[in-house]
Amino acid sequence: MTSGRTRPRNRRLPVSPLAIGLAVLLHGVLFGIMFIKIDSHVKQVAAVKSMQIKADKPLDIIEATAVDNKVLEEKKEKKQAIEREKQRKVAAEKKRLAEKERKHKAEIKRKKEEQVKKKKAEEKRKKALAIKKAEEKKKADKEKTRKKAEAKKKKEAERKKKLAEEKKRKAAADKKRKAAAERKKKEKAMKDQMAKRAREARASQALSKYVPRIQRKVEDNWRLPPKGAAGCNPTVRVNLAPDGKVLNAKIVKSSGDPYCDSSVTKAFLKASPIPIPLDPDLYSEFKTIDFPFRP
Repeated sequence: MTSGRTRPRNRRLPVSPLAIGLAVLLHGVLFGIMFIKIDSHVKQVAAVKSMQIKADKPLDIIEATAVDNKVLEEKKEKKQAIEREKQRKVAAEKKRLAEKERKHKAEIKRKKEEQVKKKKAEEKRKKALAIKKAEEKKKADKEKTRKKAEAKKKKEAERKKKLAEEKKRKAAADKKRKAAAERKKKEKAMKDQMAKRAREARASQALSKYVPRIQRKVEDNWRLPPKGAAGCNPTVRVNLAPDGKVLNAKIVKSSGDPYCDSSVTKAFLKASPIPIPLDPDLYSEFKTIDFPFRP
C-alpha cells in the first residue's frame, strides 16, 4: 500500500563531514588492527616453519643415525652369529677329532690287547706243544739210552773179550820181543863198550899226539901278557868244528891273571883251525876239549 506521496528512488541523503571523518578513522583503525594481526600471524607462521625446518633436520639425523646403528647392530649380530657358528663348528670338529682320536686309541688298545691275548694263547699253545714234544723226546731218549746202553754193554763185553785175548797174545809177543831186545841190548852194550874203549884208546893216542901240535900252534899265535909267560897256565874249553875251526873258547880254570887268560883265549881264536884228527869217529872226542895251556 502506498502513501499518497511518492518518493523519488535515487534521492541521496545529505552526509555529515563528521560522520565521514569518523568513518575514515574507524576504517584506519580497523585496517591497522588487521595489518598488525596479519603481520603477527605471518611472523608466527614463519617462526613456526623455521622451527619446524630446524627441528626436522635433527630428526632426520637422529632417524638416519638410528637406521645406521640398527644396520650396524644387525651386522654385528650377524657377525657374532657367524663367529658363534664358526666356534660351534670348530668345537664340533674338535669334539669329532677328539672322539675319533679316542676311538683310534681305543681301537689300538683293543688290537694290542687282542695281540697280547693271541700272543699269550700262542705262547700257551707252544708251551703245551713244547712240553708234549719234550715228554715225547724224553721218552724216546730214554728208550734210545736203554737200547744204547744194551748195545754198549754187549759191545763192551765183546771188546773186553777181544782185549783179553789181544792182551794175552800181546803179552806173549812182548815177552818174546823184550827177551830179544834185552839180548840185543846186551850185545849192543857190549859192542858199544868195546867200541868206546877202542875209541877212547884211539882218542887218547890221538890226543897225546895232537896236544903238542895244538900247544905249539896256539903259542905261535899267542901274545905274551905284560907279566910274561910265568904262571900263565889257564885251562881253556874249546868248541871245535869237524875241520878244527875254533867255534868258541872260554876260560874254565883261571890262571889268576886276567891279562893272561884273555891273551890265551885270543890265541886259540887266532890259531883257528887247530890240528885235530880228521877221523869222524874221533870227532866226538875232540868236539869239546878242556885244554890245559902250559907254555
